[in-house]
Amino acid sequence: MKEPDTKPDKLPEKKLALESDLNEYEQFFDSFSEICAYMGTILDIDKVAAFFVNKLSELLNVKRISFMLLDKVKGELSIKASRGLDPTMGEARVKLGEAFSGWVAKEGNPLIVKDVGEEFPELAKNRAARYLTKSFIIVPVKVRDGILGVLSLTDKKDGSVFTDDDLKKLILMSSFLALHIQNIKLLEEADNFSISDPLTSLFNHRYFMEQLLEEIYRAERYKRPLSLIMFDIDNFAQYNQTCGYAAGDNALKQIAKIIKENTRKADMVCRYGPEEFMVALPETRLKEAAFVGEKVRERISESIFTEEKKSAYDMARLTVSVGVAEQRVGLREEELIQRVSEAQLEAKHKGKNCLSVYK
Repeated sequence: MKEPDTKPDKLPEKKLALESDLNEYEQFFDSFSEICAYMGTILDIDKVAAFFVNKLSELLNVKRISFMLLDKVKGELSIKASRGLDPTMGEARVKLGEAFSGWVAKEGNPLIVKDVGEEFPELAKNRAARYLTKSFIIVPVKVRDGILGVLSLTDKKDGSVFTDDDLKKLILMSSFLALHIQNIKLLEEADNFSISDPLTSLFNHRYFMEQLLEEIYRAERYKRPLSLIMFDIDNFAQYNQTCGYAAGDNALKQIAKIIKENTRKADMVCRYGPEEFMVALPETRLKEAAFVGEKVRERISESIFTEEKKSAYDMARLTVSVGVAEQRVGLREEELIQRVSEAQLEAKHKGKNCLSVYK
């Protein structure tokens, strides 16, 4: 008969360890779910970054953490949100491929260092002066279209090293951050597209008319002045035929820029029609609006719009006919638009490249 096994049973210990790990993961996912749910209510990238960094610091028990956002045009990373870093590092810029963060952003791969002295001895002394521990972890924040930025963590509060388990958690959280930032950007693009002209980036006709109603209401309620300026490009069809439609598009963008540069931030500039621009000027009387309109007309007439030597329009110039009108008590938006249009047509009839005021 076989004697009973007198060796201590290891199963209860393994079971306890497993239960402990499961409890830890449950707590992590509960906290992570709460973070995700609250982040879903924030539609501002700066606020999302600040909230995420603070919560991540608490969740992974680290003293120093930063989120760097990638500027794809400049090819560099800059700190969007941080915790525990020297305030002077807020202006730091890292080129793609440079330093650890730049390498992670360029390669798109995470980096976990458990002992910088062993793995990167040439950098150990430099890091020792700035950080408390030898371990750090950096992961890319990325979507299918590419890298959005990087998350960097160092100095665990208990002095321990980062583990592969920490890396898995951080990759999971960075994926959600990337997705949320991407959604915010898409919403911003959709919003901008719905209110702006894609060629000139000015407000479009529909949005302008909606806002004009608000401006008229505000002007009448508070008894404040409001004026409109309308610019119509002279002989633009002929210009397109002679110089080409690409040159025509460039001219429209250039004229839009001139108008924006010579009006206030409070003024609402829109591309009203194919070759027409409209500006609403709150707190502005007719005489003041006429001064602005004349200044813009002069700037446009002095500008060079193409240098195509092969065309009859060598060093071509363009001009605009300008109409100006002021809101009067009781005028509906259609009537105000009609008045400024009539003033602009009068400028055309006077010979173009001039300004007319509705009286």
